[in-house]
Amino acid sequence: MSQMDDIRANAEEIQKGLRKLGANRTVALSVHKSKELIAELEEKMQKLVDQLASAG
Repeated sequence: MSQMDDIRANAEEIQKGLRKLGANRTVALSVHKSKELIAELEEKMQKLVDQLASAG
């Protein structure tokens, strides 16, 4: 898998997570689950930023 494929996959995972938190979500999340998801998305975002920095 190329680095661009990794970056794209990571961005798609972040997008899916944000949909779970967004106004148009289909299921309400508990506060605990929301906090877990936010922490997970923050980690993924940092990874994406690092990947983009090393790619450019």
